[in-house]
Amino acid sequence: MLTTIAKRTAAHLPHGWQQALKRHHFQREIRRNAFRTNEPEWERCAQWLAPGDWAIDVGANIGHYTKRFSDLVGAEGRVLAFEPVPATFELLAANAAQFAHANVTLLNMAASDETRLLGISIPDFDTGLKNYYGAALTEKASDLRVMTCPIDALGLQGRVRVIKVDAEGHDAVVLRGAQRLIAAERPTIVIESVSEEVKTMLSGLGYLSETAAGSSNVIYRHPSR
Repeated sequence: MLTTIAKRTAAHLPHGWQQALKRHHFQREIRRNAFRTNEPEWERCAQWLAPGDWAIDVGANIGHYTKRFSDLVGAEGRVLAFEPVPATFELLAANAAQFAHANVTLLNMAASDETRLLGISIPDFDTGLKNYYGAALTEKASDLRVMTCPIDALGLQGRVRVIKVDAEGHDAVVLRGAQRLIAAERPTIVIESVSEEVKTMLSGLGYLSETAAGSSNVIYRHPSR
């Protein structure tokens, strides 16, 4: 109850104050080594990444997976983090500044299958706070527009070993824009929304799927890895 009351109170604070409170909270978690998610895939990343590898976090939000990737690939590795929502990106950047390694490239855009501008909708929680976790790209008119870009357009040269995709229903489009990289590098893919297009695309590339108990994500791994 107190948490709900606190959140309803915070919803009436100026946006800058809300951001400052969140920055303080997340940075305290990072210092206490408590900045993490309870998703089982977060722990399993250690099986898939080694120092010097590259990883891509699509829909990075505030950076729970971004930090995990950063820690695992180390100073010689590289993490690319896509987060299109400006307010969330601000927190992601503040959090990344606290990471042990300066190995994160932050991209304030959405991974997609072409470069263009799209609207993005942000729902509200019952408390009145914005639900940035549920932000989703939309073709409809929107007050907020963001840039999109295919991952393949970046021409990445590193050993991309993991791609995590949490794009609120935009997941198939993200993979469509990364088909060349996936075919060449065969990274492990952790994805939240699996459509028939995703299943067909990845099975066509020889991927096998699995799920962890209690998780809403699907893990796709190539037998060659």
